[in-house]
Amino acid sequence: MKELTELIEALKRNNISDNTLWNAEDIGIYLRLSKSSIQSRIINQQGFPRAIRLSTVRGRRWQPKEVKEWTLRHREAAL
Repeated sequence: MKELTELIEALKRNNISDNTLWNAEDIGIYLRLSKSSIQSRIINQQGFPRAIRLSTVRGRRWQPKEVKEWTLRHREAAL
């Protein structure tokens, strides 16, 4: 069962597109964190990309490129 869950998560990660705006769940898939962790710990951090609010869509969205750039800026220093 654990292997099936891991496979599903891997497929989700490969299925999120850089051509569409990401929601908190998409960011969670990319970072391997829960949606609630993204909402409570990540998107509130200073320097995290500003959200895009569309009047036709419920919830906030982010540019994938900006999220990935933010992630790279938080890489640990080499030993």
